[in-house]
Amino acid sequence: MKQHTWIGLVLAAALLLTTGACATYMSAPAEPYYDEIGVEQEGGWVSDAPVSADSGEAPGYGRGEGVASDAISVERMVIRTGELDIIVPETVAAIDDIREIVEELDGYVVTLNTYQYDQGVRGSITIRVPAEDFDTAIEQISALASTVVRRSVSGQDVTSEYVDLESHLRHLRAVEEQLLEFLEDAEDTEATLSVYSQLSSVQSEIEQVRGQMQYLENQAALSTIVVSLTPDALAQPLEVSGWNLPGTFREAVQSLVDVLEFAIKALIYIVIVILPTLLLMALPIFGVAVLIRALVRRRKQRKASAE
Repeated sequence: MKQHTWIGLVLAAALLLTTGACATYMSAPAEPYYDEIGVEQEGGWVSDAPVSADSGEAPGYGRGEGVASDAISVERMVIRTGELDIIVPETVAAIDDIREIVEELDGYVVTLNTYQYDQGVRGSITIRVPAEDFDTAIEQISALASTVVRRSVSGQDVTSEYVDLESHLRHLRAVEEQLLEFLEDAEDTEATLSVYSQLSSVQSEIEQVRGQMQYLENQAALSTIVVSLTPDALAQPLEVSGWNLPGTFREAVQSLVDVLEFAIKALIYIVIVILPTLLLMALPIFGVAVLIRALVRRRKQRKASAE
């Protein structure tokens, strides 16, 4: 029975080596997938056709020999992100409208920042919405703008990465089951501790793979949109008879600031550096002058006494 236990340990080590090979294989990065707004892709962003692990039909996925032999089917998985740079009549009102849009689409706000200027308020907001409502959100937010300065949409196809993770998880589950059987058959403490250590390592790796899969699922299920908002007051320069008055005003203010900065720095330099230096230099001279004057006075007094 003891011989059977050690044979099992050898098999477990072989399975763990295979696990490490699979982990190295699945570490290849997923290929990015890009699209431009206004260009329709056949089937859209998420295809209904399943991708099989042993078919190798996913873009950039031609390594069918590196996964489990059973067919693992998943839908096309694309992580979509969008960026909008828009000019709006009023920033705070536009942010409120965007938040209402997000709530209607069952999304949520990730970050929200506003920056106060004399002419108005700039803002930026990052939101996440369900992937199926991504295009709707882009269009509704663009409709709030008086001008869309920039609109960018990109996507990353992570289908092959997800398939690799799923295949690797199935393999780890098989290793876990085998180690559990070995643990039941172990007769001495040394064998039990050895199998338990390997089992803990495999279970830890299972949790890591599951976490990576859940992260990809979440990123693909919810798309991210970053919106930068500029009010019309800041976007439109004030021009009179072809003159760009804000530019001239900014240059004048900057010159004034430079002059004041130079004057303050000069005053600080005089008070902290020059005056103490002159004082230190004057003290010996003043002492010598006092001494000379005292000697001259004493000499005159002696001369007067002699006469």
